[in-house]
Amino acid sequence: MIPHIVSGNTISAFLAGELKTIDNSHPNFEEIKRSLRSGEDPTELFDVALAFRKAFAYEDDLVQVGYDCIVFAGEPLNGYLSTKILDMVQRNQPIEPWVNFLKNVQRNPDPTIRNHLYEWLERGGMPITPDGYFLAYKKVRDDYLSFHDSETLNTVGSTIFMPREKCDANRNQTCSTGLHFCSWSYLPGFRGSSGKVVVVKVNPADVTSFPSDDSAKGRACRYTIVDEIKQEDARHAFPE
Repeated sequence: MIPHIVSGNTISAFLAGELKTIDNSHPNFEEIKRSLRSGEDPTELFDVALAFRKAFAYEDDLVQVGYDCIVFAGEPLNGYLSTKILDMVQRNQPIEPWVNFLKNVQRNPDPTIRNHLYEWLERGGMPITPDGYFLAYKKVRDDYLSFHDSETLNTVGSTIFMPREKCDANRNQTCSTGLHFCSWSYLPGFRGSSGKVVVVKVNPADVTSFPSDDSAKGRACRYTIVDEIKQEDARHAFPE
């Protein structure tokens, strides 16, 4: 039996001739208590670093997700998305799509987008995909050409690209250069009483701006058209 004292929220134990004391903030507090009472050796459980590694709900070469922290490339992350992922971990829900989204958004060079894109997408009801991209909508002409330049063809299966430096990154310019996307609710506010609605898939790394006025419209330097909404399902997008 290992000499020890359990007093409220504190445990003291002699391990290999050394007194070790922990409180209930230790991730293995309850397990250590059970081990001591059953006469087992809890020495390994006292190792905090090892305990947190075992506590990770997700871990790869880039991201570690514990029950109270997220580490990306060796640095702790805070913010709305981190809080969302940690909440899902604590409720034992799958987090892989959100981790993939996190990896993609961290590749975006704009810190504002890295810090606030997910919250903005959630408000606009734009869902993320298993590979960490997100889906949005775009209104185009009946011939699938862009309303903006009457040249860019937005047919299903096409990937549209423009150099990032040519996309306006100014959030206060709500209508400017870039490849536009929007939420389902924003569609009626965009030009045109006729046309079609397509679904675009966007990598968070390619988002160049989302507006400061909180309207659910954004700009990117690349997206792929993955679907088209049937006209009868998109009537709200074309108010007469």
